[in-house]
Amino acid sequence: TDYSAPGARNLPIICRDGDIQPFAGKTMGEVFGAAWPEVPAASSAHAPPKVLSHGKVIPPRGLEGKWATVVVAVLVGADGKPLASEAVCMSDGAFAIAAKRVLANATFAPATVDGTPVTTVLAVPISFRQPRRGESTGEGEKAASTGSSQE
Repeated sequence: TDYSAPGARNLPIICRDGDIQPFAGKTMGEVFGAAWPEVPAASSAHAPPKVLSHGKVIPPRGLEGKWATVVVAVLVGADGKPLASEAVCMSDGAFAIAAKRVLANATFAPATVDGTPVTTVLAVPISFRQPRRGESTGEGEKAASTGSSQE
């Protein structure tokens, strides 16, 4: 989910029913505070941030083969580097740190307003799942999805 549009920082975080919500009732603006400057209103063009590359999705030790989804909100700098991240929604809290690691050294195309890169937040779902039959993922690593085109 793209939070780069003007006013989006004040939208409440909404998770799926049954998800763990460590920031229930909060907005992304409250989660990242002063570290996230206001995005200027676009006068002609706005482009959301995008995940360009990310780390491997590796489940926590002892939880291999268990399914989980974690939504990680990443504060993406105008240079495309992650500045901070928080697990904002998760089906299983034991996967939160592993999901944040996937995006810790990720590269992003930053959001732009009128062609100028801006710092903003992107919510990225990280899905841990069992490998499909015949799919090789390497020892201890599970197949996963980041909700990006990088798969």
